[in-house]
Amino acid sequence: MELVEIPQMETGAPLPEIKIIGAKLRCAYICSNPDFPGWDSGADSNHPGFDEYCAVIEFRDFSSYKFGAPNDEALYNHPLYKLGADYYGFYKFEKSPELKLQNDDWFWVATFHDETLQVAARSFSIVSSRVNTNSPKKALEVVK
Repeated sequence: MELVEIPQMETGAPLPEIKIIGAKLRCAYICSNPDFPGWDSGADSNHPGFDEYCAVIEFRDFSSYKFGAPNDEALYNHPLYKLGADYYGFYKFEKSPELKLQNDDWFWVATFHDETLQVAARSFSIVSSRVNTNSPKKALEVVK
């Protein structure tokens, strides 16, 4: 099932970063700005559509994770694609082709441009939909 309420990632270079805090795994990434007017729009450089910002999501009570392959060029050959994971999205599944799930775990997937995040965890939340930085690493530092 695709999770559409999560802030959409920048498809070109979302630069995801992860941080483990006890039994929580956080992921920050650069968002796609829905107000982006387009490079050839003639809009002033102060237009809010040119603002870059990050989102921070959190997986609670995680039991395992994998961060790396496949990238977007190899996703179509991966078992995740056959489960329903598509490019540049966030998904929730009842089973995992690679991670062992505990009794109450769900399988969460984020398919970024250069890597994929797979997490076995009990729950998920959006910690912040907008952190005003273009550095996911900085976003993880400032969000409490």
